[in-house]
Amino acid sequence: MRTLSALAFRRKFGSVLDEVVRKRQPITVTRANRPLVVLVPADEYARGAGPGAARESRLRLAADRLAEWRRRHATRLLDLDPVALVRRDRDNR
Repeated sequence: MRTLSALAFRRKFGSVLDEVVRKRQPITVTRANRPLVVLVPADEYARGAGPGAARESRLRLAADRLAEWRRRHATRLLDLDPVALVRRDRDNR
């Protein structure tokens, strides 16, 4: 992955964007030797390279685990009334 300073990025903005699209490689922009942003092609970002990708993956995993738990405990859950449980919990506060 190529790294550029913010000043160099500002000076070469158009050519840097063209390079990201043409070479299909991310470019890191830094300031004071600390990474600020990473430029990636738009389609890679849409496929899951975006900031919410890890969160979505964790949420999907949690939903799958919950569905599996429900499937395993389906017979025990039949006699539970969630509304009654919530009301009882609220009354006990």
